[in-house]
Amino acid sequence: MDAVQRAIDLLGGLDSFVSPGQRVLVKPNLLQMTPPEKCVTTHPEVVYAVAKLLRDHGCQVTIADSAGGETPFTTARLQKLYEVTGMAKAAERAGATLGTEARYVEVPSPQGRVIKRFQVIAPAAEADAIVVVSKAKTHVLTTMTGAIKCIFGVLPGMEKPSLHGRMPDVDSFSDMLLDLNEAVKPRLQIMDAVMGMEGEGPSGGDPRHIGAILASSDCVSLDIVAATLMSFRPEEIPVIARAAERGMVDSSLQVKVLGEDPGGLAVADFKHPPRAKSAISNKLARGRLVTHLLRAYALRPAINKERCIGCGICARSCPQQVIRIARGKARIKYGRCIRCYCCHEMCQEKAIGLERSRSGRFIARLMEDSKARS
Repeated sequence: MDAVQRAIDLLGGLDSFVSPGQRVLVKPNLLQMTPPEKCVTTHPEVVYAVAKLLRDHGCQVTIADSAGGETPFTTARLQKLYEVTGMAKAAERAGATLGTEARYVEVPSPQGRVIKRFQVIAPAAEADAIVVVSKAKTHVLTTMTGAIKCIFGVLPGMEKPSLHGRMPDVDSFSDMLLDLNEAVKPRLQIMDAVMGMEGEGPSGGDPRHIGAILASSDCVSLDIVAATLMSFRPEEIPVIARAAERGMVDSSLQVKVLGEDPGGLAVADFKHPPRAKSAISNKLARGRLVTHLLRAYALRPAINKERCIGCGICARSCPQQVIRIARGKARIKYGRCIRCYCCHEMCQEKAIGLERSRSGRFIARLMEDSKARS
């Protein structure tokens, strides 16, 4: 709790963000029903610390989230989610309530670039203030997931894969995330970067120690610092680049940092996710040939038949409905696959990897040869 308190104090204390008596939503990253040690979700100790400080400040605190798209948005499933991830005990210890009502509200997004209204879980729509408590992880589609993407969890159940289907490329998906942040306007951002996830995040990677608690009033600034800790260049994170283009952060991507120098905490050999679409710019003109090449080059989900248990989570998560279970194993119809990686994200067996097709491997070799010659 001390680390969280110090981080908030550097920003001027809770008085700068909330007032006693206000209804405050504490919104963690609860992607899957997995225990805390897997580092897929925000650690309950960090959530407890935030909730307890808010309760001591006199706020009415609710802890709530909606898990990944395949998880039914029902009271029973929400209760199970909170139990498995440690949120139920965290809420009990802090004197907070859990958002278990499976209800959502339409929230307008009049200034949105790509979305003009969102369906948002009731605890988020009806709160006086939202405090996001994110997790520092890599992400095979968005490169990293932190403060900006954590707000995606306020969308109920199948609304998430629906938006993945409507926003199949990383640029439009990034714009949607920024629209959502502007629509619900979180007051305070806290990030659990004590143990992050490297490699094939946000669920298939490996836990990695970083050793930091971050806080900010701004989601983009927080992600810029988090990217540095994970040894990314902030400009290579698509959603940060889009935020800069929209004027949400200075184009230099320089932010004022209080407390420890993030450069001293950066993990130099932090494993980054495989390059999916970023190696060929999304800004290229989308003629038929270029579109075909981009699609061929992009990594696609691949089923590991030895690991696959045929549970069907991937099929239920797929916004395009191109996955079916046959003879106890998942099968993908690649012709309609949009490479959103929802199946990879939701598989708890790590049975879905990422690979290139034969033509994609050929394009990759051509690119490597061209780079070597230059």
